[in-house]
Amino acid sequence: MTQKRKMIIIGISICVVLVLAIVVFSGVIGVSANNITDHARKTQKINSSWEMNGASNDDITALIFFNNTHDDHTFSVYLPRGGLSFGYFFRDGGSSSIIMNGIQIFTYGENGSAILSMNKDRVARIVYGDGEDITEILVNPARPFAKVVPANSGPISLYSENGVELPITSIEQRG
Repeated sequence: MTQKRKMIIIGISICVVLVLAIVVFSGVIGVSANNITDHARKTQKINSSWEMNGASNDDITALIFFNNTHDDHTFSVYLPRGGLSFGYFFRDGGSSSIIMNGIQIFTYGENGSAILSMNKDRVARIVYGDGEDITEILVNPARPFAKVVPANSGPISLYSENGVELPITSIEQRG
């Protein structure tokens, strides 16, 4: 092998290593959809005995973790990034007195909305849409929940197991 060929191979190798380093360390590779739950448990130090309820679509993933007495929780919301990126990225999480005692909606612009609650209000249905384009999500009224609604879905209403419309405690715009 000639000296010139060796230099070309070394140069190409260095370029490949640099490109890989940029991709890995620049935050373009997120968490795969299959690993979000494990990632949330690990990064937020969530007890492995806690149950989880969650929902996901291509634009948003919402999770709520809770203990067996339903008196403590941690939530996580993951979004994909635009442009050259792969996977989902942690966007919001922690615990909230609003989620503990009421109904919290986080709205993320074109990604849609995450609806989270420990379900003390006993939500049984989430309904969204306008006119003839209505979608209904069923919820177990005895369990905490995390649900997602697509962007531009129209008004969102929540109903108890008795059919009574419930007030949304808080709606936060998050970008």
